[in-house]
Amino acid sequence: MIQKFKNSFWLFQIGGWLIYFVMIYITFLTIAAEGNFLRLFYLKLFRAFIGFLLTSVLREFYRRIFDKYSLNFVIATVFICAVIFGCIWTAFENLYTFQTAASYNFADSLARAPRVVLDFAMTLTAWSAIYFGFKYWQKAQSERENALASSALAQKAQLEMLRYQMNPHFLFNALNSIRASIDEDGKRAEQMITSLSEFLRYSLLHESSKTIELREEIEAVKNYLAIEKIRFEEKLEVDFTIEKAAEDFKVPCFLLNPLVENAVKHGLQTSAKPLKINLSAKISENKLILEISNSGKLQDVSNGNGTKIGLKNVRERLEKLFGGGAKFGLKEESGFVKAKVEISSEI
Repeated sequence: MIQKFKNSFWLFQIGGWLIYFVMIYITFLTIAAEGNFLRLFYLKLFRAFIGFLLTSVLREFYRRIFDKYSLNFVIATVFICAVIFGCIWTAFENLYTFQTAASYNFADSLARAPRVVLDFAMTLTAWSAIYFGFKYWQKAQSERENALASSALAQKAQLEMLRYQMNPHFLFNALNSIRASIDEDGKRAEQMITSLSEFLRYSLLHESSKTIELREEIEAVKNYLAIEKIRFEEKLEVDFTIEKAAEDFKVPCFLLNPLVENAVKHGLQTSAKPLKINLSAKISENKLILEISNSGKLQDVSNGNGTKIGLKNVRERLEKLFGGGAKFGLKEESGFVKAKVEISSEI
């Protein structure tokens, strides 16, 4: 609905100024001298046309200041622009009268100019009030829609989280490895049980959280990868490079796990052994930069079980939580597939 109204500016602009023309023409008909109706028609049409042009220019200027400055600044700007453009409007109308009127009196026009400028300035102020009122209404509606969408995504993320924490394939392999290790290597089985329980505990404790400190998210990923490392042994190498300054940064809960799962799943299919997975986090130019890379090739994930859903969910959650202040990209470079997340700290 919002997009529909956004695309209707010119419809409202043309329609509004046509209504303005009709109103001022009918109003002045009652005082027009007989025989001057056609001249009055052209004069009021010219006035409405100049108003249309000036407000179209104003709109381009207003678009650049909207939502970038305080409301007080916007109000002050509207009044200043109304006076300046009111003067321009008056000058155009006087020029038109000078060109078309048989008897043009410059002194009379100059004496009436302040009143005419005030008249036009009030019209422009009213137009500006309607414009900004509509823009702020659009913003409120957009924020409401985003809030509803964010709530829906949060619920979707919780379902995704439960899918990851109860992924039958992951749990089956983890438990199967634990069972096989009980008799062969009790210590190894104990490590897997500890990592699995910590991973599931994190999922259950934070399933309703929108954001969490990066250090806790990293710990959950370490527990996940610890299980996979025990399973695949020398076939998997994992490396973490986490800056201390990045650990306190707030990130969406369960942001990294679908990216790491994707790296393990597709890396094992396309990479020479051992599969190398690197996870790095740093602060650069007021942004948190997260990168999960795996050796191998970038695959079409459209047929992956849940992988495409997971990556799409990452994009949507970042967009709804941070808007334009977050970016996500996936690319292949120098024999590694790299998933990169950037989140601005100035949001």
